[in-house]
Amino acid sequence: MRLKPGASLVLVDGQGRVHLARLEAVDRAGLDLMILEALASANEPRLDLTLGTALLKADHLDLVIRAGTELGLTAFIPIKTERTTVRLPSDRVADRLKRWRRISEQAVKQCRRSRPVEILPLTDLAGFLAETGPTELKIMLHEGQPGRPETNWEAVFLRRPRPVRVAALVGPEGGFTEAEVDSARNAGFQILNLGPRILRSETAALALMAILGGQLGDLINFP
Repeated sequence: MRLKPGASLVLVDGQGRVHLARLEAVDRAGLDLMILEALASANEPRLDLTLGTALLKADHLDLVIRAGTELGLTAFIPIKTERTTVRLPSDRVADRLKRWRRISEQAVKQCRRSRPVEILPLTDLAGFLAETGPTELKIMLHEGQPGRPETNWEAVFLRRPRPVRVAALVGPEGGFTEAEVDSARNAGFQILNLGPRILRSETAALALMAILGGQLGDLINFP
């Protein structure tokens, strides 16, 4: 960044702590910084959102992680479903999780958050459902689900008090099976869709995070 001694920097440690610092010296070995004061972590989202998304092809989940960091995602859980076509060998799972953590850490610097998205281990649908037990609001996106009075978006967003902890599920390219939908419904998930068009899984994940961030989070000032 071509900074010179005397320049001010904001430092984050990835754990939510933020400090104002002054650059004292620069050399090939690194930087000398003087920490001046602790700052309030004002850029973390007020909505605690955990997203479970089925494994997707190529770098599609890279996009979900990067954009999710910017949109305010709290935690991400990759899941295996009945129609998941991506088969990630067990010896590559750790590398993929490490890659996603690195992507989120890079995105934190760009969007000025104080902590990256928590990337949790790969699990199956039953594991995800068990992981999100006490969450206030649970949503599964399922394109085969027409709107119902008891599970439409309006009813979700008019709930009072507003939920601050949300768990959401996005399926693979082939969607969830009816048995998986029933399992999620029995676990307290509301089954919703995103309109008449069939979206790619990564598009659905981004749209869902934006909708929830706008209605329940801090993306916009919604009354």
